[in-house]
Amino acid sequence: MELLQALSQQAAFINAEVIPWVLRLVMVGLGLSLTVADFKRVVFFPRAATIGLVTELVGTPLMAFAVALIFQPPPVIAIGLVILAACPSGVTSNAYTFAAKADVPLCVTLSAITSVVTVFSIPFLINLALQTFGDEGQLGALPIFPMLIGLISYTLVPLVLGMIVRARFEALGKRAEEPIRKGVLYLMACVLLLGVISSYRQLIDHAATAGLLVATMNLASMSLGYGIARIFRLPVRQAVTMVFEVGVQNLALSFAINFNMLNRPDFAVAGLVYAAIMPATALAFVAIGRRLIEADERATARRQEAGVNE
Repeated sequence: MELLQALSQQAAFINAEVIPWVLRLVMVGLGLSLTVADFKRVVFFPRAATIGLVTELVGTPLMAFAVALIFQPPPVIAIGLVILAACPSGVTSNAYTFAAKADVPLCVTLSAITSVVTVFSIPFLINLALQTFGDEGQLGALPIFPMLIGLISYTLVPLVLGMIVRARFEALGKRAEEPIRKGVLYLMACVLLLGVISSYRQLIDHAATAGLLVATMNLASMSLGYGIARIFRLPVRQAVTMVFEVGVQNLALSFAINFNMLNRPDFAVAGLVYAAIMPATALAFVAIGRRLIEADERATARRQEAGVNE
């Protein structure tokens, strides 16, 4: 047991030092896939972009608060869930959207905008979670300004750097994009392993509770994305995109906040459980989404054919 405790401390230290650089690499990779036109593209589909942004930035965190209040988990799990929900999207949602043959330009645009906006929304949501779930006394006052500076250095600066490389050295940027993406996958696997080791006690104590909570949140957020899109009558391809944008969270960012900024590995339990659950639900919806899009395309083709025959 003493050996496991020693490994846990070492793993937490390594994660605190490594995760910020993993996150920076993730954001550089996202920047390499972006151009200024991706931000301007919101003008071409303002309705879909507005619905997506409001759902991601407001709807998902509110759902996390609601789920936590209903299930009444331990404070560390509830706060960890809100932190996870406050970190929307990222490069992972782009990959799932592409696999589902959904609206990749819309996905990229939403990922770009949320990467900027969440720098300012995350500190507010964490403070609200601390006040709501009563852990503020254990953590102390949240240092808003240092967190803001940290988020800017972890996300916006490498994002802009990636975009500059893409704009100035386009061929180099395109060649580097895929190796960086693969490298991030391997690094995130190491981060998850270290996270499990550093939070093993909390995982043992709260695995069942966190599993049910996170699974509910994951399925509910994916359903929210699709449901809101269909309520506002967005095309099926965009509705499928919303599932991944709203239902897939930025694990690297949430881990950087928990391990590095807050120095609370116990808050990462919800994210660690989410890392095991989300790929299964996302891949399942890739298959469902492709069928929905194909069915919609067949229906559209039949309507067009009927119109021509008339």
